[in-house]
Amino acid sequence: MKKIKNTLIISLLLVFSYSLIVFFKKNEFSEFNNLIIDIDSSFIDKNFVSDFLSKEILSDSQNINFNDLEKKFSLMSHIKDITIHKDLVGNLNIGIEQYDPIARIVSGKLSDNYINDKGHIFPISSRYSKRVLLIHMNDEILFDNKLITSKYGNNLLKMINLINEDQFFSKIISELEIDSHKNIIIHPQFSKQKIIFGYPDNFEDKFERIILFYKKIVPAKGWNTYRTVNVKFKNQIICDKS
Repeated sequence: MKKIKNTLIISLLLVFSYSLIVFFKKNEFSEFNNLIIDIDSSFIDKNFVSDFLSKEILSDSQNINFNDLEKKFSLMSHIKDITIHKDLVGNLNIGIEQYDPIARIVSGKLSDNYINDKGHIFPISSRYSKRVLLIHMNDEILFDNKLITSKYGNNLLKMINLINEDQFFSKIISELEIDSHKNIIIHPQFSKQKIIFGYPDNFEDKFERIILFYKKIVPAKGWNTYRTVNVKFKNQIICDKS
């Protein structure tokens, strides 16, 4: 009987403790009419933002330093820009812009990072994954936190953007491989051959020859006849079966 009584007391204490937590959590933003979060549901979602605010604000919502809060959010690697303010009707407004990945580095010293359309390099997340162009980099290939800090990186970014923006190439090309000499090898999605592109330059000429390969040579010879297709050299398409 004593054991049952003790168990009942413990259960009541747990229920009471949980009720207190819920009560304080509901009143953490009691100064504000509503918490309005404007954010896409990618790396960071509304629940994450709300939980983060709960930990930072706690019960002292009257002494919120919005600048400090913005700085803390800005330290998160997936956030590009953030604004926090209280509007005229008493709502706490949070506006967050996140980095949008266009390619993912899957090998080399920069593996497990995304690249956005401005060349910014930022880490992957366990909360969200986006299907994008895959980049295999040799260990010797290194960039700072932005591709555009070097001429080669700037040209590589230009190539990635060209592929993603083109209706044909965005469907055909799934992976890019960069070797130790900084030559780029394209891995098509629907065929086995590798396309040797060379340096990321002369884009119009090289891509035109790749289109020519798919429009003229593939229909005549078949999708997997050639092991490599080389457009590295000007005015040439070198197809190799061996």
